[in-house]
Amino acid sequence: MDRLALQRPVPRALFALVMLLLPLLSIWNVIVGPERAILLGPKLGGVTETAPLIFSWATITDGSFQKAFASRMTEGYVLRPLLIRLNNELRSELFGDYTGSYVVRGAKGHLIGRSYLEEYCSRTEAMGLNLAAKALPRLKALQDHYRSTGRAFVYLISPSKAAHFPEYFLDRFNCQNTIAARMSLLPDYVGAIRAGGINVVDGATLIHALKGRYEVPMFPEGGEHWNEIGGALVVSAIVEEINRQSGRELIPPFRFTYALSNAKSKSDRELADLLNVLFPPLGYLTAKLSFDQPADCARHEAGQLSVALVGSSFGFMPAPIMVQHNCLSQLRFYYYAKLGVFGGQPFHELKRNLSEAEIAPVRDAKVLIVEENESFVGRSNYVPLLQDIIER
Repeated sequence: MDRLALQRPVPRALFALVMLLLPLLSIWNVIVGPERAILLGPKLGGVTETAPLIFSWATITDGSFQKAFASRMTEGYVLRPLLIRLNNELRSELFGDYTGSYVVRGAKGHLIGRSYLEEYCSRTEAMGLNLAAKALPRLKALQDHYRSTGRAFVYLISPSKAAHFPEYFLDRFNCQNTIAARMSLLPDYVGAIRAGGINVVDGATLIHALKGRYEVPMFPEGGEHWNEIGGALVVSAIVEEINRQSGRELIPPFRFTYALSNAKSKSDRELADLLNVLFPPLGYLTAKLSFDQPADCARHEAGQLSVALVGSSFGFMPAPIMVQHNCLSQLRFYYYAKLGVFGGQPFHELKRNLSEAEIAPVRDAKVLIVEENESFVGRSNYVPLLQDIIER
């Protein structure tokens, strides 16, 4: 009894120390900001950028300082990531789904973003033809600008996971449209765009046709973008089209092999990470590629080729592949045109939140690749922006 009595002050002192440290560390986090914050538990996925904490009479009077300070206090709490993950884990176990999340869980462990399902279930018959009629004049203006001076233009369509695996999700989502409406949008749109003379690389149909052909699905279970095999095959199709337009091998093609691996890149697990649970569902294999480039990239003319890729988040797979394995060291990826420009080796963000003047170099690019996902073909805001830039 005496021995146990002597030990009681120790855990009490440790508990008191922890209770003192938690608010002190939280205050530290508020002061230093999210970049240097000390938090317990893995970093949360999908967290938006924190507003800057600016103390001035103007920010106090308009309320922005108070709002930013409250947000900083909330996000600076040391145990916040751990508690959020614990809460999400309990809710998913109790209710069988990721309640209130952007992520929808389908069959065979597949996850998908809610917006892709909403788009797939809102398609109507003749929608593809109507969208093509509106998109054709803009795409033709872009293509004519580059082709008139012997340059290359490629319109790339990337695939939607909802269209690739509808059987995994439609029984869990209230989909009111018809099968014909869902299935006809892509072929109708691509057919009309091609008939209008646009140089299209239909990466969506290419990927959908490969369903079941590989040991792993073309969309990872925990991701909503194509896997590395899909990215490499679409890049090969893009390079083939550019070389066809150039009348010679302007860009060297590559060969690749792959192995199955448990090691998952960010794109393999992006939705699983977005769940912010204690035990994300990662028990699946993915493909990891090895590339062989026979050309000497240090001496190949492709290294001096100005290439601009403008598109959605689907551009984050082909862009670094082309930089590293097609010798296109000068390629720049304009994410939604304005949100940021990426390039270099290693591939990284060069600048964020671009002005129209900073997007203007695409006008003089030797090759322009415009990518739209099949879930919003003919509806992106960056195609009209590009048309405006080249027509000035």
